[in-house]
Amino acid sequence: MVSSNILIAALGALPLAFAGYYDAANATSIRPATPTGTASPSVATVAVGQNGLTFTPDTIHAEVGSEIVFQFFPKNHSVVQADFNNPCNPAADGGIFSGFVPSAQGAAEQTFKITVEDEKPIWLYCSALLPRPHCAQGMVAVINPPAHGLNTLDAFRQLAAGTNTSTSPTVVSGGQIQSGSPTPSNTPSSTTGINQPSETGAASSLTWNMGAVGGVLALVFGLLA
Repeated sequence: MVSSNILIAALGALPLAFAGYYDAANATSIRPATPTGTASPSVATVAVGQNGLTFTPDTIHAEVGSEIVFQFFPKNHSVVQADFNNPCNPAADGGIFSGFVPSAQGAAEQTFKITVEDEKPIWLYCSALLPRPHCAQGMVAVINPPAHGLNTLDAFRQLAAGTNTSTSPTVVSGGQIQSGSPTPSNTPSSTTGINQPSETGAASSLTWNMGAVGGVLALVFGLLA
């Protein structure tokens, strides 16, 4: 018979064993800024659209005073702050909007820098519309998500998936556009396609919700019936 002490020790080791499976590849933490006049503040870089319709990382833990720099990749993306319960639309009290920063290949020369001013969660999305709204396709992120409760990034992404459009503010705000070109546009275009070009090669990175998967399976089984 296995000793009860051995069994208890084995059970106690399970959390450590499973901890190795945690994938922190799409989350990051940055320390607070150093006192003014001594050194530059801590900075985290977020790639916008580098891996399809994603923010990389999509979860940032940043202390007050830290800086976050958004680097834009093809073809055209933006960073907009939303309220948790109203994804894909600008936050009611304003907040962050980078404007649209197009890029033909590689990273755009321009970046958008913000400074974390408090510890409140900052929910973000891309408001590009073509070929389909990027926000509804799962292009969302969060800075300082709640440590507990139901307001998680996955829940925010699911709410976004239930929308069929997204909107943008009219003025760049909440941060600074850093040097380079092209100049970001404040408003999306649904007719010319200049601000909202089609995305290619992004399908593999889209986030599908269970409703969408269920719909596809229902269609397949219907055809086989």
